[in-house]
Amino acid sequence: MEKNKIFLSHRHSDTQSDCHRIRETLEEEFGEDAVFLDIENLEPGIRFADAIDKALKESKVVLVAIGPDWFGDPNEDGITRLFQENDWVRREVSAALAKPDTRVIPLLLKGATRPTADQLPEELKELAGLQTFEISITRWKYDLGVLVEALAKLIPRKKKPINPNPYRPNPAPKPKSWWGRNYIWILGVFVILMILIISSEGFQEGYNEGLNGPTNSTDTGKEQVEGEVSQDEINQLRENDPNGNQIYNDLQLEDNPVTPSTSEAVFNYSGKWWVWQNGVRMGYILIIQNGYYFNFDYYYFDKKTGEGTGEFDGTYIYTTQFRMYDDPNNYGFSFGSNDGGVSWFGQTVKNGAPANAELRKD
Repeated sequence: MEKNKIFLSHRHSDTQSDCHRIRETLEEEFGEDAVFLDIENLEPGIRFADAIDKALKESKVVLVAIGPDWFGDPNEDGITRLFQENDWVRREVSAALAKPDTRVIPLLLKGATRPTADQLPEELKELAGLQTFEISITRWKYDLGVLVEALAKLIPRKKKPINPNPYRPNPAPKPKSWWGRNYIWILGVFVILMILIISSEGFQEGYNEGLNGPTNSTDTGKEQVEGEVSQDEINQLRENDPNGNQIYNDLQLEDNPVTPSTSEAVFNYSGKWWVWQNGVRMGYILIIQNGYYFNFDYYYFDKKTGEGTGEFDGTYIYTTQFRMYDDPNNYGFSFGSNDGGVSWFGQTVKNGAPANAELRKD
């Protein structure tokens, strides 16, 4: 019989709602058939004792959920339920401890503390010497993520479907230069000025002709207008600049600016940054800056789990590519700083769904 299941032992009056939340997360990671939570997993017509025994034999890990009321209410003689022979929690934990090929993990919930050996029945005293794991309500998502990573070393994760059309968030547009933002207005003003100048010159020429008569002609019979470039001057220009590029080169705009260095990118945003989401530390990104562009590695509990690239637009850093290893979901982030890069606030994105987050320097 293959042992690849997770058994959640708990007392209903103590941690039932917490274990339902834990079960949902574990089922998402390891599959619905990989998690046993007593009553909900019972097959119709099977005896409860047989079902518990069958589940324990198939379980590689038993999570013993311990809350403030784990010992149970006392009976009329003052004996708590855990010390009563017919208590199911006692029987589950005792059977799990008796199996050498089963990992038993005491799970502390709701601020509970590890029970000492003198507080436990004889067959459960071994539980006091096992390494516990605490899930705090203030760090629920983070702590549960650590637990999942630990269990993944013992229980195979379920295979997730590959998204044939992965969502990739469009990167924020790079900011336009001053010329790019205002060139239409500048051209408009230039055209208006030219119209006014031409109209003024035409009016003045007509006015002078009316006073002085027509202008003099050159020797070839063509009229020479004041300020007009003569043929001799045109020939001289051709000799000096045969390719005719001088004026063009003087007016050409810089279409392909050189990527600024790190020192030119307003401020330095490279280094190790912890990602905090809803008050929970999710891991950190290690940014290698190259001016307005950067590469980064993503670490989850000191294990590199992703990498990507991004850009900086002067106010925001955002991903242009973010790949998580062995994860078909699509990720990204965008953070802005208004204090010179000391702190960054923005969002992380998973499959198009944003979540408020911030970066804190290591």
